[in-house]
Amino acid sequence: MADLNPADDAALPNLHQWLPLLGESLARQGRFRWLLRGASMTPTLPPGCEIEIVPPPERIPLGALLVFAAGDTLVVHRLVHRASPFLVTQGDHRREPDRWLRPSQVLGVVAAAYRDGERIWPRAWETATRWRWIGRADGLWLLRRLKKAMT
Repeated sequence: MADLNPADDAALPNLHQWLPLLGESLARQGRFRWLLRGASMTPTLPPGCEIEIVPPPERIPLGALLVFAAGDTLVVHRLVHRASPFLVTQGDHRREPDRWLRPSQVLGVVAAAYRDGERIWPRAWETATRWRWIGRADGLWLLRRLKKAMT
């Protein structure tokens, strides 16, 4: 799972303690940078990059990289499907989708990613790439359904 953690994990022992602070910072500042760890969003977002989180738009577009809470971790995964009123996300490096989310569970969206101070995402071809990941998620869903129907 591509999870987000502060530089000093011990300083923030529990997501429920600092999540309101992150939300407040987003509301006040309009953006927030966070260190990404975990590999579920590779190759799009490499572990160790810093992501810039902004508040989600009214209508989140398919392919957007959502930031949401899962247990005691913040997660970044791609919006691959809508099943009204839910959002379906999946890591680019995962074969299975996440548990469905309500839009109110989305803390923000990733606006940019940086490594060593250099912007590494989004790239010029991001629009085409996002549809590749959405198509992959749809294809994996179809394969799971076919496999289930055959058993």
